[in-house]
Amino acid sequence: MKTLILTSLFLLTSCGSVMKGKPREGKIVYNYNDVAGKFGFVREHKLLKNKLISRTQITNSGKVLEKSILVSELGSVKQSKKRLVTLRPKASEFTVWFEGKKYFSKTKLNIKDKSLTVQYDSPETGVRSESVPFPKSRFFCYYSQIPECLYHNTLLTQAYDSKAAFDFYFIWESYPFNQEQFSHLGKNLFSKATLKYEGIDKNLLRFIVEVEGQIILYHFSKSFDLVKISWIAQGITVLPSGEDISSLDEE
Repeated sequence: MKTLILTSLFLLTSCGSVMKGKPREGKIVYNYNDVAGKFGFVREHKLLKNKLISRTQITNSGKVLEKSILVSELGSVKQSKKRLVTLRPKASEFTVWFEGKKYFSKTKLNIKDKSLTVQYDSPETGVRSESVPFPKSRFFCYYSQIPECLYHNTLLTQAYDSKAAFDFYFIWESYPFNQEQFSHLGKNLFSKATLKYEGIDKNLLRFIVEVEGQIILYHFSKSFDLVKISWIAQGITVLPSGEDISSLDEE
C-alpha cells in the first residue's frame, strides 16, 4: 500500500480544492524573532492554474538576509476507488547570506526517478548537485510552505475533526545549508513529521508539528490563515506585524 501511495503521487491529476473557507491569498507582513534579534518577515502565496506559489523574505533594515520561492502542484491521487486531494512539490529556490557570503540551493521534481534533484552553490564547495529519492509517503511540504501545504492536503481539517495525528514529510528547501540555518537538525532533505490539533488558544486554532524531536506550534484563524508560529527549540517566533514578543504569555 505504501508503494502504491508513493507511486500515485507522481500520477497527479489536476483538480481544485474541495475545502471551503480557504486562507487569503496575497502578501502578509510579520515580525520574525530568533536568537539573533528581530527582523522583518514577508510571506506571500497564491494559486495560479492549480499551482501553489509561495515567496518568503527575511529582512533587516531593508536588507534581504534570506529569501525563497516555492512551487507545488494542487491535484488528486486515486486511492481505494476514490480521488483524494493532495499537493505535490514541484520546485524551489532558496538564498541565504551567512556573514556576507551567499549560499544558494534549488530543487526540482524528477517524476521519472521519483526524486528531487538538488543543485546548490556555496563559497566553500562551488556548484554541486545530487538526486534524493522521495521516502514512501503521500504528503510532502516545503518548510516555508507548510501552513498552506497542510491546508490544501486537508490535513488541518482532518486533524481538527478527528483529533488524530497525521504523518507527513518536511522538505528543507535550504538543504544542504539547513544545519547552518537551524540547530540540532540532521543534514537531510526530507524529515518525517507529525501533525496534531491541540485546541483553541485565544480564539486561534493551535496545531503541533513535531519534527526531528522538536516541536513547532502553528496558530491559525478559523479560516486557516496563518497568525503566528513558535519554534521554541530554535528560539523562533513569528508574530503579526505590530505585535511584540513581549506581549506573549509563556507557551
